[in-house]
Amino acid sequence: MDEEKVPVVFISYCWTNETHMQWVLNLAEQLMEKSGVEVILDRWHGIVGHDRFQFMENSIKKADKVLVICDEMYCRKADNREGGVGTETLIITPDVYQNTEQEKFIPIALSQNSNGEYILPTYFNSRFALGMLNAAQFERDYNQLVRLIWQEPQLKPPVRGSKPNFQDETVTTESPKEIVVVKTDTAEERVVWLLPRGFLIYEDITFNSGKSWSSTVTYYNYDGEWQQGTHYHESYGYSWERDIEIQYRKLSIPEADWNWCRAPLNLLQELREVSKPIDIKNKVSQINYPVYYYAPGDEIPLPQVPDEYSFYYETGDLRDVQQEIRTLIKTSLHRGDEEFHKMIVPIRHSAFLYSLKFLGKDNPSLTFIKEIVDEYKPSLSKFELMEWFGKLDSILTSTLNIEWDAWQTNLKRKKQ
Repeated sequence: MDEEKVPVVFISYCWTNETHMQWVLNLAEQLMEKSGVEVILDRWHGIVGHDRFQFMENSIKKADKVLVICDEMYCRKADNREGGVGTETLIITPDVYQNTEQEKFIPIALSQNSNGEYILPTYFNSRFALGMLNAAQFERDYNQLVRLIWQEPQLKPPVRGSKPNFQDETVTTESPKEIVVVKTDTAEERVVWLLPRGFLIYEDITFNSGKSWSSTVTYYNYDGEWQQGTHYHESYGYSWERDIEIQYRKLSIPEADWNWCRAPLNLLQELREVSKPIDIKNKVSQINYPVYYYAPGDEIPLPQVPDEYSFYYETGDLRDVQQEIRTLIKTSLHRGDEEFHKMIVPIRHSAFLYSLKFLGKDNPSLTFIKEIVDEYKPSLSKFELMEWFGKLDSILTSTLNIEWDAWQTNLKRKKQ
């Protein structure tokens, strides 16, 4: 009789503090000693002087399961591509993005946010995770983890029955889906202006003769999550245009989307700089952008990304990387060589990962992007780094232009 294969598990975690490191060590020991699992742990198998990246990559490839221990420090470092956690994220993320049904990576959440949701790295946000939140329930959570590792589910589906007889059944129709409302009805007029990765809601825009009256605007993403807000008072008139980028930052609008923001902020100014009531609905109807008027009492449903912005929505992460590259080039004179090299690591990771996420692994452009990403060497001089940044920016621009042309063609066909 063949001997049962022992699962191999690699544990990815952050050296947050001694208490957390001991918790991980205890978990590894328990999996080995009590549950018969082969565990790869850096504190047992990492050898001083050996290449750390190679150890992580080989361990993840060898493992049947990878336990990702998600405390808050791990999540922050994973999202910012910092340190060893950032390196492991570079290795893990392509598998997570490309394989929506992957079972190799098991995210283990150690904390929740105020809404009771597990705190996880961004690339795990849409995945089921195992919670190990407190010591009182550790044994229950641990047993569930062991079942996942050994692929022995506690609940199994019943044997499928035969097809029912539908001849005598009454036909029923599904009720329409409930519309998600981002803003409930109020007694005031409101305006919604759609942007590539979110939308603005204008409030306090109906004429008010009071000197303290300010028109306000709030930025939301397309999940309906509030980002930030700002306001306009008549006293801001002289500095509004000069400080317009400050307002973009106040609203937390990504810098790569600022090209779409001047007209919306001008509207906020125009709605406040009036000396008598105006027909806001008529004014909005004359704007040649996706802008919508809501009368007092109307609910505002959660907007969808408009077709004309779908490309910019999908390429948002990649455009953010490109914007970061251009900002670094502009500020290069104020940065030392060492600081410059440190900032390159997360940019390289992000440029490749977001290209992979958007393009897919079989897109020819990904090969050219990877070639340039791999040209980076720690020995490059600052001048050579500037040339490398320029090449990376150029290939990303070329790739986005090619994809934009294809998107435009498809969009025109869709409208025909």
